[in-house]
Amino acid sequence: MSRVRDLFMQVRGLFSRAVVNDLDDTGSNQTITLTSHYGRTRSKVPVHYPFGFSSHVPHDGAVTAVVAAGGDHADPIALPPSNPSAARMGNLAEGETVLYDAVGQKIYLKNGKIVQIDAAEKLDVRIAGTSILTVDKDGASVTGTLTVSKDIIAQGDMTASGTVTGQKDVVGAGKSLKGHQHSSGKEGSLTSAPV
Repeated sequence: MSRVRDLFMQVRGLFSRAVVNDLDDTGSNQTITLTSHYGRTRSKVPVHYPFGFSSHVPHDGAVTAVVAAGGDHADPIALPPSNPSAARMGNLAEGETVLYDAVGQKIYLKNGKIVQIDAAEKLDVRIAGTSILTVDKDGASVTGTLTVSKDIIAQGDMTASGTVTGQKDVVGAGKSLKGHQHSSGKEGSLTSAPV
């Protein structure tokens, strides 16, 4: 029985919970300074994230789990830290996923039907490092050619004035604003239609 207890204690000692004191995200590998037991503070402990994901947790109140690699407490590895006191998106339905930050911005995959993006100030979509779509409280801006396969419908106040500008021409229902002609042979006729 004592061998089983010894084995249990050795396995139990491989994992510990730690408080994050500081975080360094400047190198090729994120490292943290942590305190796992009273008086036991370690610095430059590498944090192992899944491929394709990175995060910089607000370290005031952050905690992590620490694994002693190969059972060697001199070679600790930290799992990605969390900070439930700063921010946590909860109350999700089964199967839903959310990626969030400390100020409540989120990319929310809702119930297999909706992808919702909540931005605090601006949404910026980039291709090859160049911004092609910017959305903020004042509207949306597209850099490049905008192709629309269906109608553009104005919502809300239909009497609001606005301007549609085309650098070369604006075409509606096959009629060019720049190069159309009128069907009336009478010069200056107000009732003539474009052809």
